[in-house]
Amino acid sequence: MLELLQMWAMVEVLGFVCLPLTITVFHNLPDRGWAFSKAIGTAVLAFCVWFPLMCLRFLPFSQFFVAGVFLLLLAFNIIGFLRVRQTIAKVMRVNFTYILISETVFAGMMLLLGWIRSYVPDIRSFEMFMDEGFIAAIMRSPHLPPNDMWFSGFPINYYYYAHFTVAALAKLLGQSPSIAFNTGISMFYGLTAVNLFGVTCNIVSWAHHARKGARVNGATEVQRPDTSYPPLLRAVPYGFLTMLMALVLGNLAATQQWWEQHGDWTQFDWFTPSRVVDGTINEFPAFSFLLSCFHAHVLALAFTIVAIALAFNLFLEQEGRGLLVFGRGWRLPVTMGTTALILGGLFTMNGWDFPTYVGLTVVCIVLQQWLVYRSRFRLELVLDIFIACAGLIALSFVLYAPFYLSFISPSQGLGFVGPANRSSLSNEILIYGMFAFVFLSLLLARMFRHPFFTRSSADPAFAEELATSSSTRLPWFNKGIVSVVLVILAVLLTLLVLPNSATFAAASGIAALGCIALLYSLRDRSQAFILLLGSIAFALVAVCELFFLKDVFAGGDFLRMNTVFKFYFQAWALLSITSGAGLYFILESFRPQAAVARGQLWLQRGVEGIWIAGLLLLFLASAVYPLVGTYARTNHYAQRTNSLDGIDYLQSCKVPDCDYDTAGDYTAIRWLNSHVSGDPVIVEAVGDDYSSYARISAFTGLPTPMGWVGH
Repeated sequence: MLELLQMWAMVEVLGFVCLPLTITVFHNLPDRGWAFSKAIGTAVLAFCVWFPLMCLRFLPFSQFFVAGVFLLLLAFNIIGFLRVRQTIAKVMRVNFTYILISETVFAGMMLLLGWIRSYVPDIRSFEMFMDEGFIAAIMRSPHLPPNDMWFSGFPINYYYYAHFTVAALAKLLGQSPSIAFNTGISMFYGLTAVNLFGVTCNIVSWAHHARKGARVNGATEVQRPDTSYPPLLRAVPYGFLTMLMALVLGNLAATQQWWEQHGDWTQFDWFTPSRVVDGTINEFPAFSFLLSCFHAHVLALAFTIVAIALAFNLFLEQEGRGLLVFGRGWRLPVTMGTTALILGGLFTMNGWDFPTYVGLTVVCIVLQQWLVYRSRFRLELVLDIFIACAGLIALSFVLYAPFYLSFISPSQGLGFVGPANRSSLSNEILIYGMFAFVFLSLLLARMFRHPFFTRSSADPAFAEELATSSSTRLPWFNKGIVSVVLVILAVLLTLLVLPNSATFAAASGIAALGCIALLYSLRDRSQAFILLLGSIAFALVAVCELFFLKDVFAGGDFLRMNTVFKFYFQAWALLSITSGAGLYFILESFRPQAAVARGQLWLQRGVEGIWIAGLLLLFLASAVYPLVGTYARTNHYAQRTNSLDGIDYLQSCKVPDCDYDTAGDYTAIRWLNSHVSGDPVIVEAVGDDYSSYARISAFTGLPTPMGWVGH
C-alpha cells in the first residue's frame, strides 16, 4: 500500500508545481482552477514527456528523462509563481476551507478505491491482460511510439495516451507495471472525484455570487469573473452530491435485482447492472471503477471533466471577442494552449470523447460571443466565432500530430439503427431514472418560477432581458420559440407511433426542452451551462437510437454495442454534473421572492416536501449498488491482501475459477522483467480472447507475434 501513497504524493506535487499555470488558465472560475491543478499537472507532465519522445527517437524513455522534464516544469512554474502569487494568496485566503476539502476529496477517494483493490488486486479476467500489457509494453519500450505486445513489429494502434500517462508516473516513481495498474486506477478515481467536485462547486458558487449581486444591484453579473473571488464553501454540498451521483451511486437495475432477490446480498450479481439494454454495454463509473477497468473510456473520464471546466471558464468570459475569449496578453496563448492540450489529448486517450467535448467547447464559445455582441447578429460575430473555434481545434490536432501519423482508426462509417435494435423506454428509466427526475424538475423550476409559477418582472434575470431587448424583437422571438416547440411536438408525436421509438422521442424531447430553456437563461450563465450539459447528455442518448459507428461488431447482434457503451458513459458524467449543480437552482426556485398568500405558501411547501421525498427515494434506491455491489466484488470482504501487486496471485492462483496451471509463471515473469531489457520478441501460444493465453507477454510487455486474436 506504500506505493499508493507514493502515487498520491507525486500527483499532489505535480498539482502544486503546475498551480501557477492552472491559476492562469482558469482565470474566470471562483477557485481559479485549484481543484483541477492535479489533473492539469499530470496532463502537462505526460505531454512534455510524450511529445519529444515521439519527435526525437534517439531520446530514451527512462526515469532520468521523465525526472528532467519534471524539473523543467518546476523551473518554468517558479517563474509563473512570481506573476500569480498574489492571486494564489487571495484564493487561499478566501477559500482555504474549500481547498482543504478538495484535497481531502482527492486523497479520500483515491485511498478508498485502493482499499477496495487490496481485496481483489488480481490482474485477471475481462480485458485486464490487454490493459496491463499496454502499461508494461509502454514502460519497456526504449522509444516511442510504444511497441504492441500482441502484434510484434508494430506500434500500439489504440488510444494508449492515458495508459502512457500512468506509465510515465510509474517510471518516475520506479513502480512496476503490475503495481502501477492498481495505483493508477486509484489515482484516476481520485482525480475524477476532485474534478467533479470542483466543477460543480465553481458553477454553483458563481451562480450564487451572480444572483446575490443581482438582488443588490439589479444586474445578473455585477463583476467580471476574473476580478471576483466568490466564496465556495456554500457550494460544497452540491459538489459532494455530484461526486456521489457520478462515482458512487449505481443505476436502478441494480436495485431491481436486489429487490427481486429479497435483499439477499450473497446472491447479488455486481456485473449484471452494466448490461441493461440487450446487445449493448451500459457501464456507469461506479461499476467501471469497481471492476477497475483500465480501458480508455475510464481513464479519460477525469480529463473530460477538466474539459467541461475549461468550457465553463470560456463561457464566463464577458468581454473577449474572437481569440480574446481565451484572455488578454500572456493569458491568451497559455489558456488557448492548455485548452487545446486537454481537448486534443481526449482523442488520443479515448476518441469517442473528442467530438462531444470539442462540441461542448464550441457551443460555449458561440454563446459567449453572442452575449459579447449583445445578442445582435453581425458578420464580425461569425468571423470571431470561426477564428476562435477553428484556431482551438487546429491547435488540438497539431499538438498530437505524431499520434495520428501511426494511428489507423478501426471505424468504418455510420450505420442506421433499426427498430429491433432500439432501447425500450423502461430500460432507459432503469439507467437514467434519477437523472431524468432531476433534469425535468430543473426544467419545470425554470418554467414556473417561484410561488406564482410565472416569470415576474421582479426576477432580475428577466428584468435585464426586458431591458436589453427591444419591444419589437422580443415578441418575434417568442413566436419563433413557439413555432419550434410546435414542430418538435409534431415530430415527436409521429415518432411515438413508429415501432420502438419511445426512447428517441423522450430523450430528444427532453434535449429540445433543455435547449429552449437554455435560450431563455443565457443571462444566468451558470444555469445556462448546466442546461447545456443536460441537453447534450439526452441528445447523446437520442443519437444512439438512430445511428451507430460501424466497428468490428457491426456485422453481428452487437452492432451498436460500442456506440451505446461510450456515449452512455459520457451521458452519465454530464448528467451527474447537471443534477448536482441543478439541485441548487431547484431548491432556490422553492424560495419565495415576494409576499404570497398563506394558501399559496402551504401549497408550495407541500410540493417541495413531496419532491424532496421523491429525490431521497431515488437516492436510496441508487445507493444499493455501491453497498451490495462492493460486497459481492470483494467476495464478501473475505480476504484482504495488503498488497496492490496485480500478479501476486500467480504464485498460487488459489481462486475458484483459475483455469490454468501457474506453476513457474510468477518466477518466469519476475525473471524476464528483471533480466531482459529492451523489447526482444518472445513466442507464446495464441489463444482465444478473454482467456489465460498471452499472459507472459501481458505481464512483461515483451512483444509476441500474436496474442489475443480479437485484440
